[in-house]
This record gives sequence, structure tokens and C-alpha cells, in this order.
Amino acid sequence: MKAGNIIIGILLAAVISLCMGYEQGWAKTKDQIEPARIAVVSVRRILENSRTNAQWETKARAESEKIRTELDKLSKELRAIEADMATRKVGSSDYLKLMREGAEKQAILEAKDKFYQQELALKQQQQIEQLYQEIIAVVASVAKDKGADLVIAKEEFQFPSTSLRELTLVIQTSKVLYNAENIDITNDVLAVLDKEK
Repeated sequence: MKAGNIIIGILLAAVISLCMGYEQGWAKTKDQIEPARIAVVSVRRILENSRTNAQWETKARAESEKIRTELDKLSKELRAIEADMATRKVGSSDYLKLMREGAEKQAILEAKDKFYQQELALKQQQQIEQLYQEIIAVVASVAKDKGADLVIAKEEFQFPSTSLRELTLVIQTSKVLYNAENIDITNDVLAVLDKEK
């Protein structure tokens, strides 16, 4: 009997020590788990208001104006050829020569217009990609400085929407429905981004 009581005593002591150890471990774990500190940032507002983007838009407008001037010149030359054709006899050698020149000018005009549109779109895409990568790096830096563990992009939409499709897209893609102003780091990111330029 004494041996049985000793075994029961040892088992009881083992169960009690396991329970106490488990509770102490759980208490320590509860103290160590803290909620994530969250910040929000409006990428759209940064893109619209950054000095880098403003400089690029100014440069793009100047380049676009230069291209528009070149295309207008080609268009005037084409109209002059068409006006000259109107003074010629249809089917004459001069008329056919002007018709060929006009067709060539028209093809050049259309090709240049298409090329410039594609070139501008590609440059704009590259600019936005580069700026977005800079924004991500600055967001990480500002978030660390502010002690944020997680940064969520918030979108600011203009209402009323132009169409039902746009409204549906806004509703489906909007992830942040509310945030306190003190967790919005957009202005801090914008200040750092513009300071670097």
C-alpha cells in the first residue's frame, strides 16, 4: 500500500507541477503578444502631390507640346497637298504625284501619332513604377520611425461615381473604411519623399 501511495503522490506532484508550469508559460506568452501597430497611407495622394510627379508632368507637357507642333506641321503640309490636288485635273501626272505624296504624308502622320502615344504611355508607366518603388521604401522608413508594424494603403475616392461599374470597383477594392487621423502617415511620407528630391 505504501508503494501505491508513493506512486500516487509522485503522479499528483507531477500533474501539479505541469499545470503550474503551463500556466506560467501561458502568462508569459500573453505578456509578450502585443497587438500590431498599424498605419495607413494614401498612395494616390502621394502620387498626385509629390514634387517628383509634378516635375515629370511639367516635362511631359513640354514634350507633348513639341510633338503636337510637329504633328500639326505635318497636318498642314497634308492639307496643302490636298488643296493643290483640288486644282489639278483628276488622273493627270501632277495629280497622281500629289496623291502619292499625300498618302505618304498621311501614313507618316498616323504612324508618328501612334508612336508618340505609345512612347508617352510607356514613359508614364516607367515614371509611376519608379516613383511607386521610392514610395514603398520611404513608407517602410517612416513606418519604422513611427513604430508601425503594418502599413495599409487607403484609397480616397471621389463621389459621385461616374458609372455603376466604377462604384462597384470602388466598393470591391476599398480596404480601409475608417482610420483615425493619428495613424495616417501620408503627409510624413510625402515630406520625406520631397526632401530627397
